[in-house]
Amino acid sequence: MKRKSIFRSAAISLILISTILFTTAFADKYQGIVRKLSMLETVLNEYYVGDVDTYKLQEGIYKGFVSGIGDAYSTYYTQQEYDAFKEETSGIYTGIGIRMYLESEDNSIVIKEVFDGSPAQKVGILPNDKIIKVAGKNVSGNDYTLVTQLVTGTKEEDVSIIVYRPSANSTYEFNVTKESIAYPTVYFKMLDDEVAYIQITKFEELTHDQFKEALDKSKKQKAKGMVLDLRNNPGGLLRIAKEIVDELIPEGIIVSTKDKNGKSVEYYADNKYNDIPLVVLINGSSASASEVVAGALKDYNRAKFVGETSFGKGIVQTIIPLSDGSAIKLTTSQYFTPSGVCIQGIGIEPDVKVSLSTDKLLRMHQLKETEDDQLQTAIKVLKEDLAE
Repeated sequence: MKRKSIFRSAAISLILISTILFTTAFADKYQGIVRKLSMLETVLNEYYVGDVDTYKLQEGIYKGFVSGIGDAYSTYYTQQEYDAFKEETSGIYTGIGIRMYLESEDNSIVIKEVFDGSPAQKVGILPNDKIIKVAGKNVSGNDYTLVTQLVTGTKEEDVSIIVYRPSANSTYEFNVTKESIAYPTVYFKMLDDEVAYIQITKFEELTHDQFKEALDKSKKQKAKGMVLDLRNNPGGLLRIAKEIVDELIPEGIIVSTKDKNGKSVEYYADNKYNDIPLVVLINGSSASASEVVAGALKDYNRAKFVGETSFGKGIVQTIIPLSDGSAIKLTTSQYFTPSGVCIQGIGIEPDVKVSLSTDKLLRMHQLKETEDDQLQTAIKVLKEDLAE
């Protein structure tokens, strides 16, 4: 049976769009696409032995069209991918409320954190439990992605989980009902009577509110200084990063952006801010929005920096929704620190360079505070500042 002319229809759609949005001359350049896709379609129809998902073929054309610009950060999202992206950045997801990591020593999946008030906490799942079976399937570290999918999903859906608890040398079985959960991207604790520790793992819709809660806790517990941990933070929403900077710097510019036409936009902080002494932890995986925060704090001399040079991503992506529910993520501008520096390909240098050993990097998710050389150095630097 002959397959639908999915290539031809997709290519014609691109031509029609380009005709409407641009010029007829521009659209004429795409006549060759129709001919080439028709040839590919003929070859598939004549020789390919398997089944072809025409929807995936069509979406693949659009993905290839956008990726053809050669920008690693620009991409096409299908409707399903865009919906998933919106859920992720909202900070709200459906699941059982745990954070996991892969234990390399025995290739097991370990629960690092159980969120307060989550379904997992309600049934008695604990940090350090090892997941050995989910939904009737025995699992190991090789099944990390599958486990993630099984413990998230449809609200009010039940999932059975069996864990091994090393502290009790026993296994436990739980039936957990998934709920809508606010994913924590900010973690707070007092390291001692003087030093507060705040880690930001990503910049999502709820991150600013969570950060303000952490600041309030540090104030109530009379912290004299703070370590802000941006290590391994890949970025997120620029707007949220700006709001967090506004909490920590005096009145002035936070960041500026410049688009392809040279149009600049500047974003400013107000005159209200928390002046608690700061030390910021960064590394090679601190990128994008986390570098916006770091760059502003550095330019205002609001903090000292410990760790390693940050990633160096000084460009901004914008999500452009399309009428059919899909979207394009496109690099639309560069950003500049308050002093006018674009850190693209450069990164932000720490004041005190400290690296972790390969062994500690592999175990970073489970390092004790005393094993974390970067954190211990940050505490030392902060205490020296407080003593002055």
